[in-house]
Amino acid sequence: MRAQCPHCTKLSIARELQLPGLQILLDEFYERPDNIAIRYGNRFEASLENELIRSLGDLIQKPASYEPADTQKLMLEGVPVIYQGSLKGGSGSMVFSGRPDFLLRSDYRFEFTSAGLTASQFGTWTGGYTAWDAKLSKTAKPEYQVQVGLYVDVLETLGLSGTGTHGLIQGSRAINEFAADALVARMKSKRSQYLDEVGRFISSDPSAIADCGELICTATGYCGICEYPKLCQHQRYETNSLQLVAGISKAQVVSLRAVGINTVRALAVFEGSTENLSEEKTAVLSRQARLQQHTYDTGEHVYEVKNRAPLSAMPEENRGDLFFDLEGFVFSAPSGGLEYLFGYVTIDTGSEFHWSWADDRTAEKESFENFIRFLSARLIGFPGFRVYHYANYELAALRRLAKRFNSLVDEVEQLIADGVFVDLYLMVKASLVLSQESYSIKKLENYYEFERTAMVKEAMGSMDSYESYLEKLESDPKAAETLKRQVLDYNQDDCVSTLALTRWLRTL
Repeated sequence: MRAQCPHCTKLSIARELQLPGLQILLDEFYERPDNIAIRYGNRFEASLENELIRSLGDLIQKPASYEPADTQKLMLEGVPVIYQGSLKGGSGSMVFSGRPDFLLRSDYRFEFTSAGLTASQFGTWTGGYTAWDAKLSKTAKPEYQVQVGLYVDVLETLGLSGTGTHGLIQGSRAINEFAADALVARMKSKRSQYLDEVGRFISSDPSAIADCGELICTATGYCGICEYPKLCQHQRYETNSLQLVAGISKAQVVSLRAVGINTVRALAVFEGSTENLSEEKTAVLSRQARLQQHTYDTGEHVYEVKNRAPLSAMPEENRGDLFFDLEGFVFSAPSGGLEYLFGYVTIDTGSEFHWSWADDRTAEKESFENFIRFLSARLIGFPGFRVYHYANYELAALRRLAKRFNSLVDEVEQLIADGVFVDLYLMVKASLVLSQESYSIKKLENYYEFERTAMVKEAMGSMDSYESYLEKLESDPKAAETLKRQVLDYNQDDCVSTLALTRWLRTL
């Protein structure tokens, strides 16, 4: 996956070439990739392994070591299922090594039963194995298919690829199968591009860190599986990188650099157009850069009103208004995660915080239905009240829950159609320019009177706390309750911050 990032590719080659001073720099910023997605992915793989061990017994084996020879030994012995094996070789000009989650003898097929994953034999074995990877994602992403294609290619060059399909075992517990030819063809196309890139860099005969170009990743979607995201962020600030500009795209960065605009400071004073950017668009980016550069230079948080109409159209405060925030955990269940916390603040009762917690589908359904019925009933006592939230997660989740339970679908859609829900993110984006690198509610708190009191400060921190809560729920109820309180405090901060933001926007 990281091979799709030119920065990661250059950095890894330079590390192998031992460019002077590079290892010292990398050691300074190294951090082992560890996040909830990685941890739950590992757990998913382990759960599949345990299900296979329970159902197959001696028919599934793990090689004695990660040496590829030990994996080949089990294949030559005809072990039906091999897990945590190693493969090395392939048809490319560079040697590939990797660890397929499962190698399956070609006369066996994976299937899910009520007891979990198992493998059943059919027909007669004529030799060879198929390669399989476990992926928590519900979709068979192209990069996952490329990964399996690499395994298939090694098996083919070793003469150990069996007839039949190879594929992915997904977090939704679906089995996605692909023909070997299709997987290898997709892989070879990607591999060719990668090898060309490697070859060009090596041919340039790099001798110093400067020969790597700027040490900044442009494909930030892969930073969660990289060891050096802090290096990239450090370099962005060191170089005053255009990537710091809120909302700027990779294509826009490339277009601006083509006319010599390489920094936030330069963009802040740029007037004109580029081949791919109109003068109107560059003016928008320049304004954003100018405000951010002001904050970098002075530490002062500033903003400008670019369109007063959305602010003027804000409803007046209604005593029935709610300030709403949902907490969800996508890893709780294979069928779409769990919306585990409905939190909201009411002002008719003195900024009181209300919440409903769910540890399972039944409680989630109850929380959802109670909330929607509460809103519908509230319209009687407080005509014209609004539910204020920040960004689209809440509305998307309510629609998802209505569909999941086939419950209150019309009621949810009617509340939305009647304009009961107000997305403050859309209002901010339509009306303001902020001197911030993002328009998250945490960044907006620099502009109005609000200070977080919860121990948990960020959304990922709340997910970490909830994950720990799940782990402690049975083994240490007291510790679980403490973690639950931390998540509640974080959610309450979000709700109160939404209230403060709403009132601040009205002052503008």
